[in-house]
Amino acid sequence: MSDEVKLDRALAEHEPVMAFYHSNNCQQCLIMIDVVNEVYPEFSTAVELVDINVYDPKNRSLLQRVGLQFIPTMIFYDREGQSETQVGVMEAEQLRQTLSALVEGD
Repeated sequence: MSDEVKLDRALAEHEPVMAFYHSNNCQQCLIMIDVVNEVYPEFSTAVELVDINVYDPKNRSLLQRVGLQFIPTMIFYDREGQSETQVGVMEAEQLRQTLSALVEGD
């Protein structure tokens, strides 16, 4: 299943989603990958993670659709599909708080 289909399915099912746009070679992205790997497992049953490599050609239409300009970028969608965008590296505690709020519906 493509990342775009995975995202659309989660949104259609009113699931909280973290769409994580990154490459596997930018320094900021590598830091953020480590933060996501540290924090996300705590939320894996409550928040859908869509892990999007910006250099994968199959993600081109999704990147155009969201108008991605910088990496790493995380777009957090609540159950109503409302989104909040965070560009750059987040500290682990900041990501934890953002995901907690997403789960709680704040």
